[in-house]
Amino acid sequence: MSDDNANDMADGAAESTMESEEQSISDVLVTDAIATEPAESSLLARVGAEVAGTFILVFLGVGMALLLSVTGNGTVVVGLGFGLGVMIAIVAFGRVSGAHLNPAVTVGAWLAGRLPGLDVVPYILGQVVGGIFAGLVLRMGIASLDGVGAQQVTNLMGTVSVGYGDHAPYASSGLTWNLGIAFGVELIATAIFVLVVLSATATKANAAIAPFVIGLTYATVVTFTIPFTNAALNPARATATSLFADNWALNQLWVWWLAPLVGAAIIGLAFRIFGPDEDLVAVFAEESDY
Repeated sequence: MSDDNANDMADGAAESTMESEEQSISDVLVTDAIATEPAESSLLARVGAEVAGTFILVFLGVGMALLLSVTGNGTVVVGLGFGLGVMIAIVAFGRVSGAHLNPAVTVGAWLAGRLPGLDVVPYILGQVVGGIFAGLVLRMGIASLDGVGAQQVTNLMGTVSVGYGDHAPYASSGLTWNLGIAFGVELIATAIFVLVVLSATATKANAAIAPFVIGLTYATVVTFTIPFTNAALNPARATATSLFADNWALNQLWVWWLAPLVGAAIIGLAFRIFGPDEDLVAVFAEESDY
């Protein structure tokens, strides 16, 4: 074999190796870009993460609100309780399920093309179960106190439930916000929150700061919304307290499902229509299955 042929073969092998390495790097980059919505965990693991994460959110947030009723802490403390609950749950379970913790976020993510449609109902069921379990634990904790009767427990759970009109948080001071105002405030506040969630978890966003941005945003919108409705923004959170309060809370519960879901749907569809294609993770995944 001539020296020229040997050199040609060596050059060809080197080029092939370089192309293989470039392809491997490209595959890693593509994989990392798609990893913003975890797909490697099973549906059962992701639903379990939503149960646990929503439990943490409701337990800390509503727990702070219950302490407000007893100790007189300000609404800022309650807002921070919810915000910290979101941060903790995202850090703990974000890589498993995305840590939606909220049916409104799940609907927004689905409409934005970030979550497969088949995952929506299991996620929401997991969130509701986690929230109700947290509400039950808090109710049992209050009921265990000496001298606290069943009606007192129900009344206390009513103080942290979401309401409008005569059941608005500051109705005793004359701030009896009507249904229209309550619905509008919840819709806008939830829309702002979902906007931040979808922006902070976009493919090109800095994933390291997402828990803090999302948690602080949630704390802010909760603090703003408390004087109007007691801050639902999350149907699972609203359900978690309504079940253990007086009947008026259950009668108004539909509002705290509809308003957040409408607000989230508007933002989700806006991202789907106007957002970058690389964020349509679930859409691309579903198309590849056919």
